[in-house]
Amino acid sequence: MSEDDAVIHFWQNIIDQALLKKASDIHIEPESGLSHIRLRVDGHLSHLATSPAQWHERIASRIKILARLDISEKRLPQDGQMLVHSHQNHTIDCRVSTLPTLHGEKIVCRLLNRDDESLCLDRLGLQDHQLKQLENALNQPQGFILVTGPTGSGKTQTLYSCLKYLLDGSKNISSIEDPIEIQLKGINQVQVSEKTGLRFDVALRALMRQDPDVIMLGEIRDSETAKIAFQAAQTGHLVLATLHANDAPSALWRLKHLGVSHNDLSNDLLCITAQRLVRLICHQCGGKNKPCDVCQDTGFKGRTAVHQVMPMTPSIRSLVDHNASLLDIQMQCKNENILSLKESAQLLLEKSITTLHEIQSQIA
Repeated sequence: MSEDDAVIHFWQNIIDQALLKKASDIHIEPESGLSHIRLRVDGHLSHLATSPAQWHERIASRIKILARLDISEKRLPQDGQMLVHSHQNHTIDCRVSTLPTLHGEKIVCRLLNRDDESLCLDRLGLQDHQLKQLENALNQPQGFILVTGPTGSGKTQTLYSCLKYLLDGSKNISSIEDPIEIQLKGINQVQVSEKTGLRFDVALRALMRQDPDVIMLGEIRDSETAKIAFQAAQTGHLVLATLHANDAPSALWRLKHLGVSHNDLSNDLLCITAQRLVRLICHQCGGKNKPCDVCQDTGFKGRTAVHQVMPMTPSIRSLVDHNASLLDIQMQCKNENILSLKESAQLLLEKSITTLHEIQSQIA
């Protein structure tokens, strides 16, 4: 076959392997003389293949054409989106990011699952009492529910599962996201665009005039967005959002740094959840690292979330209202048997679902 056909065939093989292994990301990294292709599976990067250096620009051009990017622009980063198709008739959304490096453009393709069948609260890995606490918060007519954790901890999956739980046909549900990762029927999803000026705060102000019942914010990034979001919770709306914080109590201090008053926190917050993702021990080989077709000899297959669910109980509200310290709130959580992330992870360890090393690597 021609070199162009060979490149197309090579790229299709990468897609097929990525979808077969259920990878979340494809990394294409140019170096002197060759290009590395790596897959991120269950949170860990592993080598897939190499290609000749002269192929890298052809692969990059093909991806950029499919993602509707400018193939002539190689000096500035670009972002785009496309659909990828496997030979197994799978179709999946793919978010593309390019970055100029010393030896050429580094490309990362984020594979986004379009299937919403797995979006269910009882599949998130919550303990039974944690699930009831989260459902109780979701059943309130107004207030603020916050999901916290670092990038790649599954926060978006949790938010989508919450929205699907609320879909009963009687509510006007809208979301503001960057990017829209899963398309949900029955949800008015707004894509943020910095280029056009449609920022989170601008979209949220407009959304408030659309008679919403439930509002989901992909992320609280600045003081203005935080302020408007809490105003929405105060005026009869149920607001769900994500925030970067180490655990549930720490999220209170993060919001304070964003300018939210302790009175607003105590009055409007319904529940704060924190989470991390840990790998599951392979059911086939039992994590023995012996030759295994299921886990590819890694000892792990799939991931589950470890949660901390902190409902805003009267005692915690009182502490927040009186501007108590983080340590005081953590102690109150312990007194009310609110599991920390480490304590929730310990329950998985006792059931031999994951390993101590995996927990230590994900939870500080």
